[in-house]
Amino acid sequence: METGRSIAPFRWTAFPLLFLPSIAFSAETKDFSPPSLNPHPKETLHVTVSFDRPEDGKRYAIVMKALYQNQQSECGYVEPGWNRRFIYPKATYDIPNMSRNSRVAVFDIYLDRYKRDTCNWELAKPQVRVRDADSGTDVVVFWGMRESLSAGTEYRAICPFRRSDHALRCFSNEEKVPDTTFYSDIPDSRRIPITIRVSADSAPLHSPLPSHFSKSVEPMPSDAAPIARPAGSNNQ
Repeated sequence: METGRSIAPFRWTAFPLLFLPSIAFSAETKDFSPPSLNPHPKETLHVTVSFDRPEDGKRYAIVMKALYQNQQSECGYVEPGWNRRFIYPKATYDIPNMSRNSRVAVFDIYLDRYKRDTCNWELAKPQVRVRDADSGTDVVVFWGMRESLSAGTEYRAICPFRRSDHALRCFSNEEKVPDTTFYSDIPDSRRIPITIRVSADSAPLHSPLPSHFSKSVEPMPSDAAPIARPAGSNNQ
């Protein structure tokens, strides 16, 4: 019996000790500071965002941001504990508007903004917002995926503004603004049409880097032939 009493404390104290190396390894921290800026960037997306009605430029403004990141497994680490999130370097930056014309905003988004041999940060997604200068309210444009960033592409949207605590978004011409109570009381003067154009002389996008999230196990295809069931069978 004495032996039994001595074994139990040993097990409880040994249990966390066995896991200390793995916890310390999982808790590895990495330098997530941005890479050095490329002193001579050449690969540029030239993007213009214009108000279709010139008078809208007097009250509203275009804001551009860009997310840069690196999701490669070797550039991040898995968070310790039960959550096990993959932590990777990323940051969102304001892109300056180079236009003095209130109707048209002009942005240069660099694909080669950063320069590092390993774990370089790549452009993940730009984001456009339309801002009401009077209220400070932003409406987010659903634009910025790879297919919308090819040279020569054009995107049109309507951005409805209303007083609301809810997040607001723009709607492409194909979607249309929903005919619901939430939007029906917004006058045409507060439905702001915009056009986003990626210049034909813009640089082609980089090929996507291998991502930690793309390594998920996919289901194996089944080669088995379907089982024939007798006519009238109720088996599902």
